[in-house]
Amino acid sequence: MNNLYPFTSPVVMNDDIYQKYGGDLSVGSSEQRQVAYWLSEEAVTRDINTLLQATTVTGSFSYDPVHPFLLTYGYINYVDVIRFYDFQETLYYTITGTANIYASIRDKEYGILDIAYWIGNCACHSAALPYPYKIDVVYNAGFSSGTAHQPNILMALKTYSNIMLNEFQGYGNEAPGDIGVQSFSNQEYSEDRVKLINTVFGSSAEAQFVHRLLTPLRKRRYVNL
Repeated sequence: MNNLYPFTSPVVMNDDIYQKYGGDLSVGSSEQRQVAYWLSEEAVTRDINTLLQATTVTGSFSYDPVHPFLLTYGYINYVDVIRFYDFQETLYYTITGTANIYASIRDKEYGILDIAYWIGNCACHSAALPYPYKIDVVYNAGFSSGTAHQPNILMALKTYSNIMLNEFQGYGNEAPGDIGVQSFSNQEYSEDRVKLINTVFGSSAEAQFVHRLLTPLRKRRYVNL
């Protein structure tokens, strides 16, 4: 189960950073810029599968005794608590942290967690099922402030904020909704662009630029399972 994005306002981007990276503060109102910054940070989080500020979140997952758990966010800092529930959703066992024989972080960057299979058969199991019905994992994930303020992240945030502000104003993007344009013709001028891919940020040339800026931080998480 995916976590809801936990922030209601920007945690990294602000007017000072936006202007420093070439943003124009005369475009849009202060309120519109705050919305654009939030939309930009939320989109970057979806693209790189982690939060721009280290944050404790809770995720609920169906228990799989064979495969490791792929948590919602990568770049795990630590695991606080793991709770086991039976079919009646009764909490029957709790693990604290990973300094034990029950749970281990296989890969922090990819967000992969291992849980011992035999814990599902412990004597405390109230439903007499072979393994838990579901588990809750309380964990901390996300970047430190130093990582979140790297130039590639800030440039990506600024560029996508621009795209969002242009949508508010109704001009400045390649097409409404920032749709990628691969072929263009106007009077005596025409051009054909390279093939565009679809990204979290859209399919326009600027969206591709934002996507490329974040490539070093993006993990192919399912491939690593």
